[in-house]
Parts: sequence; C-alpha cells; structure tokens
Amino acid sequence: MELRSIQRILVPTDFSDPSNEALATAMAFASAFGGKLDLVHVALAVSYVLPPPVDFATLPFDMTKSLEQATTGLANEESRVRAAGLACESATLFGRPDTEIVARATATKADLIVMGTHGRSGLSHALMGSVAERVVRHTPCPILIVPQRHPA
Repeated sequence: MELRSIQRILVPTDFSDPSNEALATAMAFASAFGGKLDLVHVALAVSYVLPPPVDFATLPFDMTKSLEQATTGLANEESRVRAAGLACESATLFGRPDTEIVARATATKADLIVMGTHGRSGLSHALMGSVAERVVRHTPCPILIVPQRHPA
C-alpha cells in the first residue's frame, strides 16, 4: 500500500474546545508529513426562512464584532501553529459552514480535512445538525473527525 502525501491540511475552527483538539491533531500530522495548515473560520450569514413567495431572506446585521473576534481568533491560532515551526495560512469565509468548508477544500486541493465535532445527540443534533456529518458527505478528500474529549 502506497502512503499518500499529506501536504495541505484544512482545519475549520469555531474556536471551541473540539476545534482546539482538531488543531492539535492537525499540527501533529503537519509535523509528521511536512505539511501546511489552512485554518478557516466560517462566519454565518444571518438569514430566515419565510413563507412563499419569498422563501428565504438575508437580513441586515452588523457583523463587525463577530468579524473582529474571528480575526483575533484566527491570528491566535496561526501564531500557535507558527510557534510550533509549521507553515500555515488562514481565512474567514462567509456562508454555511459545511458548504464553505467543502468549497475551500476543493479550491485549495486539500489533502486532508481535520475538524472537531461537538458530539451533539438527540434533540440538539436534530435541531442544529452536524457540520462534520454534512462535510463528510461531500468532501473531496479524506477527513479526520476529532471528537471532544470529556473529562474522566
């Protein structure tokens, strides 16, 4: 069996504990394979489903504070990666997280996606769904899902 080269690793982050776990895992892969990390945060567009004939509307919303937090968060994560001696880049994307993650992986020809999952179940999973689950269905490359660690 031939070992596939892993040069570009996409790491989506929402700055949560599961995302931090995924970043640590991705850093280990990048270190082992000499790869580069691509850190992305997806800012959600605020929208509402309305009755026909409108169906869907995006409402004006001041995202300044949210974007500032994303910029700061990505800068901190990028500093963490660079301090470990690894190459990386970062970007803030806009839209549905699963769609934007798959589009970024496709556009950049990512070799691997490493992402965390909150491990929701029951009603919270039914209401919020799982971004990781939707990415798995459409990803153009292998994906490693890193579960949230729970204290023993």
